[in-house]
Amino acid sequence: MSKTTNKELSIKKSLSEFIKKIMTSTANKKNYKAFQDTVKNLHPKNCIVKFGWKSGTAINFTLAYEKGGNGEPYNEFIEGIKDKKKAYYFIVGLEPKIFHFNPITVANIDNYLILMFKLKRNG
Repeated sequence: MSKTTNKELSIKKSLSEFIKKIMTSTANKKNYKAFQDTVKNLHPKNCIVKFGWKSGTAINFTLAYEKGGNGEPYNEFIEGIKDKKKAYYFIVGLEPKIFHFNPITVANIDNYLILMFKLKRNG
């Protein structure tokens, strides 16, 4: 088991706060509500996170929540980001304002809930 350094904890906290600030901004109220409605009864074991970016415009996240645990969806999402430092610097560099989530793209299958969202620079 590896030790988590103060710097790693600081990056994790900053990443979590930065993403939450974007998601919960007034401009993103509708998409954030749709996201919350999608995960409201989910108690995941963990979350596998993949992210990629379209240079200068958006960062795309794909989340695969494993059902049947007692975790909180947002915390499991942050924990599931393997390279938090890289994700944080990509997001800060992009300066996104838009949280885009479309519940129609959610796949609720067997033991997994799979969803996607974007953090975008502009509409």
